[in-house]
Amino acid sequence: MKLTLSALAIAFALSTSVQAVADDSPSSDTAQTQKQSMKDCMAKQKATNSSMTEDAMKTVCKNQLHSQKSIKTGNDLSTGTQNQSAPPQQ
Repeated sequence: MKLTLSALAIAFALSTSVQAVADDSPSSDTAQTQKQSMKDCMAKQKATNSSMTEDAMKTVCKNQLHSQKSIKTGNDLSTGTQNQSAPPQQ
């Protein structure tokens, strides 16, 4: 009986952790938001500088979206992840 309960508890714990990991994966909503942000950026670049090539616009927009994502996640591209805690007390 104890073995059965232990097996059920382990199975439950594993299924719960797998579901939590699955929830962390990028959703289609995130992909759609990224695509729309890229389209918006491309349109803005084209309106601002019509002589810019499409490849140059893509590069600018990719860099811009990457830097915005880094800011949201607290990462500084030049120095890596930044600690958001208060400075140490002296």
